[in-house]
Amino acid sequence: MNNSIILYDQKISSNKDLLIPFSDTGAILKFVSENNQPVIHFWVTPPTVILGMQDKRLSNLTAGLDMLSEKNYLFYLRNSGGLGVVTDSGILNFTIFLPDKDNLLIDDAYEKMYTVLKESFSPNIQTGEITNSYCPGTFDLSINQKKFAGISQRRSGNAVAIMAYIGINGNQKNRSQLMKDFYEISNFPPSKKIEYPNIDLHVMENLDQLLGIKLTLDQAKQRILKTLAKSYTINKSDFFIIQNSQPYRDAYNATLKDLIKRNQKLLEEK
Repeated sequence: MNNSIILYDQKISSNKDLLIPFSDTGAILKFVSENNQPVIHFWVTPPTVILGMQDKRLSNLTAGLDMLSEKNYLFYLRNSGGLGVVTDSGILNFTIFLPDKDNLLIDDAYEKMYTVLKESFSPNIQTGEITNSYCPGTFDLSINQKKFAGISQRRSGNAVAIMAYIGINGNQKNRSQLMKDFYEISNFPPSKKIEYPNIDLHVMENLDQLLGIKLTLDQAKQRILKTLAKSYTINKSDFFIIQNSQPYRDAYNATLKDLIKRNQKLLEEK
């Protein structure tokens, strides 16, 4: 494996840029697959609900989306499965892209992200589904049964993207209340086919509260980079070269086109 890892620390400057991180994900996956070069990606959004494909099947989704709009939350549908999460200036989105996916089992990929975050923040971090959280999953990360992060992955070509949303600071109870309201409104009458979350406001918390320290997103990034620097040389300068290459632009535009089409359809149905 290439012993360098390229850093992409993305700044989302306006609401119209919201689809860019997921478009980048598709393009980076293709780059990593073809070049055998690991990449890490940090990104942060304005207050936004990122919906999963299962959310599209909610029986009263239009009413739920109207509620999000009334509360000044943006929303969009990502191009992967699962359920919704809420992101804002206190949530760090972090992805590790690795080549040679056929030699990295699904659980092993999750384990890599778990190990990086455990070394970066606390040896007390555990994995296991926190049932009454939003977007519950087998690889939820928690301290003392309080969830602060969720992990998902996407595989394409010969690469895998291991993605984490990490609650660093901010008002987690408000985030949980928003998602609770969203599902209570959108899942009426209740679905008999899909089990949507029954959210408990007390099962999720931010890392700053769980660790009992002041923690900014920049400090969280530095902790993660310090951990990764034990295994990789971190290349902080070359991503813009990759980003401006024609193969990257082609893959990016193809993914963006699909996302725009998917979200236009969502708005039309709304």
